[in-house]
Amino acid sequence: MPVTPKDFIFRLSDFIRQCSMRAETVIRLRGDVNQCVSPDRIRPHSPVNPLWKEAVPLWQNTARATVPLISLCMIVKDEEPWIARCLSSVRAGVDEIIIVDTGSRDRTMDIARGFGATILQFPWKESFGEARNYSLIHATGEWILWMDADEELAVNDALKLRMVSTLQEHKLASVETIHFNGLFRPQADEAYRLAQCRLFRNGEGVHFTGGIHEQLSWPDTYTREDTSTPFQLPVRLFHYGYLQSVTTLKSKHERNLKLLQEAVTDNPNPDPWSLYHIASEYQRVGKYALAFEQVNQAIAASLGQRRLPPSLFYKLKYGCLLARGSFREGWPGIDKAISLYPDYVDLHLYKGCILMHTDQVEAAISAFEHCLTLGENALHYMVLKGAGTFYPCYYIGNCYELRGMSGESRVWYRRALEYSPSFKEAAEKLAHLEDDLQAVEEVPSGVRSFSVPSHRKNSLRCNTTPANAWSVIVMLCKGDGPFSALREWAAKWQPFADQWIVLDGGIGADADKLASVLNAHVLPLPSEEEQSQLWGRLEGLLTSSHVLWLNPYEEVREEEREALSAMKTSQASPYSMFSLNLCLQAGEVEQEHWVVERNRLAVREAVLGCNPVIGELIALPGDVSRSSTIILKNRQPSRRNGYLNQEI
Repeated sequence: MPVTPKDFIFRLSDFIRQCSMRAETVIRLRGDVNQCVSPDRIRPHSPVNPLWKEAVPLWQNTARATVPLISLCMIVKDEEPWIARCLSSVRAGVDEIIIVDTGSRDRTMDIARGFGATILQFPWKESFGEARNYSLIHATGEWILWMDADEELAVNDALKLRMVSTLQEHKLASVETIHFNGLFRPQADEAYRLAQCRLFRNGEGVHFTGGIHEQLSWPDTYTREDTSTPFQLPVRLFHYGYLQSVTTLKSKHERNLKLLQEAVTDNPNPDPWSLYHIASEYQRVGKYALAFEQVNQAIAASLGQRRLPPSLFYKLKYGCLLARGSFREGWPGIDKAISLYPDYVDLHLYKGCILMHTDQVEAAISAFEHCLTLGENALHYMVLKGAGTFYPCYYIGNCYELRGMSGESRVWYRRALEYSPSFKEAAEKLAHLEDDLQAVEEVPSGVRSFSVPSHRKNSLRCNTTPANAWSVIVMLCKGDGPFSALREWAAKWQPFADQWIVLDGGIGADADKLASVLNAHVLPLPSEEEQSQLWGRLEGLLTSSHVLWLNPYEEVREEEREALSAMKTSQASPYSMFSLNLCLQAGEVEQEHWVVERNRLAVREAVLGCNPVIGELIALPGDVSRSSTIILKNRQPSRRNGYLNQEI
């Protein structure tokens, strides 16, 4: 793509800014601080001037400083579908972006350069740790933030990273990471949460070790207190790399298993974490017996090194037993694990499931009630979303059903649905008890039946392309039905659609039925090897000037519908890409913390590609774009499978 004058000026100004920052860093390292730091730019932890509180009273003002505060360090390869979303979410909070590329063949680097990133080439040496350490060498910021391309920060959280400027004693800082682990799309209730160290001070010897699933290693000068209690920032980071659609597409299982097995082969003292990650890989593909064997080896290796096995080891061990249905093997051993980690809610949830399936119903209810007492905010553990809320409520309902107390069961199923309105299993159980299962199967809660008008203005036979015409692409996956609910949802968006295109990700007959009603074209989701060709195939079907991407059950409030209508009816706009806010949380609790941006509406010619997993259109950052305040609420029913969730 040719570089426009605006792009050239943007890149030139960013280059000058980076040169200035690097020059100041060199001067600071020589000790000539007064040449580069004026009193009104000194940050709180700088030792130069004790009057910093008068000079910079608020951590937000550190964004004006020319000496880098935060360097974002990443390693990438062929991340075109992800890199723009990642960098867009974080760029407001960092001063420089260092990207190590290990051999991209797509437009990853072009997109990264548009964000002003420093690009470094590094030959792949079968070690993620080495590649990450190479990025650290070139970072000039006082703090280093590390991320992966398939991650992003929640809306408005980037500037909160700069709170590290106020830290005096802390050497590390953590953020809340949310690891989605469902089938295709990210679902708020199909995730694990963990407070993970993502920021550390530069130049003090912190580095990465390990060829895969690399971990931070601390210098000898760091005390146990330094490393055990990072300062937790009020920042949320969403990770999509463990969605099954992503791990399959990237062939992560085969790659990971190969590197991990090489690390432990012929090693008389294998690293317990390597053994654990091998077990996790087996568990991820359903080989629970092998996973159970490997995780037991990991526990034995830890004990052999006189180290306490981490909580994750026990979580994986008993998770495998549950997945195999080997409930009696888990009792009473799980109590020993709980004695080591008494506040780990996931272990108590597993204990309750084991007791429930071994006919110890009263004890199971007690275990589940304890889960509700513990809650799920002890984020120094990897915590299953719902382990301290809707899952124990659901299983207490199961227990009362086993005792023949249907009234009590209904109470607990309703409570589970209060925590998680999209909890399908709880809704089905409740409907069965109320003799209304058929109604729930056909029409989800809150959805009314309707009839779609037969006249359609979005025919593929349209010969002209109005300037304000919109083509609506909807991606359907397994579990997105039933058809009646999809039809009801589509009717709400019909005023915006001059053309519909249904992308079938495996839903089958319902996709054809919906397409028939909408007079839409159906395009099967390409195979894993052909994913890069998806946008080209979609573009060949488009008949409108603008493209709107939607996922089923996404809705907007009435006032926001009016704003969208105004955008559609306007004859001209200087913008070629619009980002909408997407709320991943279906329930009302903490919705404001689960909001991300998505490029969903664009001029057709501005789109380079698409990412069907998160539902986003891809464009170079130099293209004119505008963020809107319109919020899409995700009402999609969940596709959970009880306690048989993937480990990470």
